[in-house]
Amino acid sequence: MDLLEHQGKALFARHGIPVPYGTLWPNRPDWDGGYVLKAQMATGKRGKRGAIQFADSIAAVEEMAPRLSDLTLDGQRCKGVYVEQRLDIAREIYLAIALDRDRKSLVILASPNGGVDIEETSSGELLRLPIDPLVGLREYHVRAAVKHLDLSATLEVPVAEALTSLYALVVAEDATLAEINPLVLTVSGEVYAADAKVTLDNNAAFRREALEQMQQDSADDRSPLETGVASAGATGIEINTGGEIMAVVSGAGLMMATLDLLSERGLSVRGVVDLGGSVLAGGEALGRVFEAVSDANPLITFFNAYLHTALCDELARMLVEAQKIAPLRGRVVIRLKGRNSESGRAMLTEQGFEVFEDLSAAIEAVTHYKGRS
Repeated sequence: MDLLEHQGKALFARHGIPVPYGTLWPNRPDWDGGYVLKAQMATGKRGKRGAIQFADSIAAVEEMAPRLSDLTLDGQRCKGVYVEQRLDIAREIYLAIALDRDRKSLVILASPNGGVDIEETSSGELLRLPIDPLVGLREYHVRAAVKHLDLSATLEVPVAEALTSLYALVVAEDATLAEINPLVLTVSGEVYAADAKVTLDNNAAFRREALEQMQQDSADDRSPLETGVASAGATGIEINTGGEIMAVVSGAGLMMATLDLLSERGLSVRGVVDLGGSVLAGGEALGRVFEAVSDANPLITFFNAYLHTALCDELARMLVEAQKIAPLRGRVVIRLKGRNSESGRAMLTEQGFEVFEDLSAAIEAVTHYKGRS
């Protein structure tokens, strides 16, 4: 989950990383001096694309903020205008802690030149320093990063403190990325995070009560279907809002295979849902999936479940319970295969669902229903 800049800076401040004064418009800035207006959206190069503006007065802020509020970039609507204190910049550097999936560890990323896209930084300028997960951040990591940044003696301590706090944030908040670009060194010798890019691990949402609200307010432009199924621990992908078939499956691999089979038949797919952990989470969780699918109003809902470890009769009971909580609209076709699938299919048949073990027969039934509509 990518946080908006102002959300990331709230986390920075909580963990002791200095940030400029700032407020979300229409709250009025309560400081004197210049102002920076930033459209809140998770897209790159905002400064080069008109999403960051500068103002010398409150009157100018009041004129610019409404225009930024209407901005759309890369299909993303502006989700607020953050008005921030304008800094007297002497130098900009780059600092980040990121998860390196190849190394299976966190890494420090540091460059003496910040304020530019990190992809444009030469390999010699960018330090990549892995942190052993069994050891954690140590003073020698911090010293190596500070040395690479080529700082004056007076700035070494505050930058070292910012790096240490950045690492603490990543660990405490289950982040996969915490990036400051740029970390500003002011003329008066102060250090501020002038921007914030933070990505939180969705798999750790159960450990963070505030994460759900951040999810709702974040830069994630998901559809109602995708948001609804995510609340149940499932993953949804809206493909075509004009599609007539919703596919609900029991695994990511099966999701792609099911989508291919439906597409080969020339069927128009509204979206696909991978039940993931919600397969074992009970009827209430599946009920939330049913509600999101029902709200999408598909002509046909096709379930394709091939369970290797979970029991099919348990899933069948959950499906029956979910149907009572949030009845699906239109036709429902279910393919169920795996352990105890025979008793599971019998249970679903009693509830009026059309149930199959063979995938080809189930796809044929979906095609037949679509042809009759």
